[in-house]
This record gives sequence, C-alpha cells and structure tokens, in this order.
Amino acid sequence: MTGPMTGMSLSLPRARALTDALLAPATDEIAAEEITHLRSQLAGDLAALVEELPVGERLRLDTFRFDLAREHPERCSGADGPFVPSPRVCRRTIGLSAMARCVRRWSPTPAVAVAEVLAAGMEDATDDGDQSSSRPPWWAGWYRGLSAGGRAMVEAEAVTWATQLWTALEWDRFAPPPIIGGGDDWWDCPGTRVLTLRGRAEVKVRSDGPPALLVVGSGLPPSDWRSALGFPALVTALARGGKSTPSRVVGMWPASGQVRILPVDSEALRDTATTVVCAVATWVDARLEAQGSRVA
Repeated sequence: MTGPMTGMSLSLPRARALTDALLAPATDEIAAEEITHLRSQLAGDLAALVEELPVGERLRLDTFRFDLAREHPERCSGADGPFVPSPRVCRRTIGLSAMARCVRRWSPTPAVAVAEVLAAGMEDATDDGDQSSSRPPWWAGWYRGLSAGGRAMVEAEAVTWATQLWTALEWDRFAPPPIIGGGDDWWDCPGTRVLTLRGRAEVKVRSDGPPALLVVGSGLPPSDWRSALGFPALVTALARGGKSTPSRVVGMWPASGQVRILPVDSEALRDTATTVVCAVATWVDARLEAQGSRVA
C-alpha cells in the first residue's frame, strides 16, 4: 500500500493535523468496475474456504476477529465464550452516545454527556424487563444492577474514552457535522450463508466526494496496521461501493499517542482483501482443529 501519509506518529496537540487529514480532498478515485471485480473475486475465494467449516457453524469476521487472526492466530481455536459486559466493554458504546450529544451541542462536555447517557439508560431500564417509550440500550439492565462503585467505574471508563475522542479533533471545522458511530457495515459473502464481514468506525466525515473514517484503537497500533485500517474501508466498499468507499482511514491509539493514516486506493483494498482471505483461512483451520479435538 503506497501513497502520502501512509503512516505517522504525531505528538500532542494534534487535533488540527487529524482534522486536516479527515477533511483533505480525495487523491484517488476507485472505479466502480474495480470494486465489482474485487467483490466477485473475494466472494469466490471466501466461499471456497468456508465450505470447510463444520456443519452448523457461522463466522462473523469483525474487527476483533480480524485482528486476532493476524496478531494471535493461536487463540482462534478456543470456543467463543458467553458475552460478559464490563466497564471496558461498555465504554465505546456509552462514549459514542455521549460524543453524539457533544457534537450536536446538547451537552457541554464529555463528562456531562456521559452522566446524561447513563441516567437515560437507568430510566429506560426497568426491574421487570419491560420497555418504556424508549428502547433501553443493551448495557442498561446490567448497569442498573451494579453497585455504586461499579457504576462509577463504568462512568470513568466512558468519560476517559469520550474525552480522548473529543479532544482529538477540531469539531467546529466539520460542516455538516460528522456521523458519530452510526450503523456498522455488513457484507454477507455471496454463495454462502455462513460468512459475514462487519466493519465499523467511530467517526464518518461526509463531504462532496468520498467520506473519510476515523477509528479508535486500544494499546499500540498492530504491526500490520495497514490491514487493520483497510478492513473497515474494504467492508464499506463491498457493502456499498461507489462513492461510499472511504478516501482514507485515520487510526488513533490514544493510550500510546499513536496515529496512522491510510489513503484508500485500489492497491490498499486488494491488499486488505488478501489479508481477509488469510484471516478467514486461519479461523476455518482453527474451527476444524477444535472439532477434531472434540471428536478425539
């Protein structure tokens, strides 16, 4: 993957540089025919792989599973455990809701916005599981059952996450305002009902041309950060195509102060598609190995 600003580490403060990167005009336009060809080729490669999956199994390749297959393939053979909420797990969802309030000027700061989001969730969640006029967010019932100390931990995690995003950009420069979170992109692999790719981004910047994405990671950037940033762009291209394909993806890892920028061109999408095939192959092999162990 080549192009300007393929990777960089910026020192704080960096809000202007990140905002410039998200607002910069697209340098490469990907033809619709190229995306159609890539979609067809990738579908064929993936369908052939997932034919090997044990009967009854499905694979949803999201950001977490994509990263796991590349960085820690030895951990793919373990069975998926039950979903367990935690302050760390909830911080993104609550933080995005708070950020949306800040961007719309409904709340003055992330701390105030998080408190308002949590209070609204408490109101929507009822002890008997009934729903009020507003559907409770998925975390609300769990949060309602926590002790005061547990709720404080949830709030602290969400405030930290939202504040890091709020201070990362110059929000007044975006017109129209960017989409905070929004719906994830899903692509069901044609020819099979057992494989779905799921891409997501924290911020989607709209303009006259292709959009730009901002994704927020934890810890350090992965060694293969180009594929990590290319994944949500690829899923968007496969699911939506055309002008919906992002022009660039900006990645920030607040805990380490690291930033990476990936211009999205045909080469970036092809390279990411190749990595997706390898990741799916890793998961299929792991599932087959686990099945063999259970049979033995």
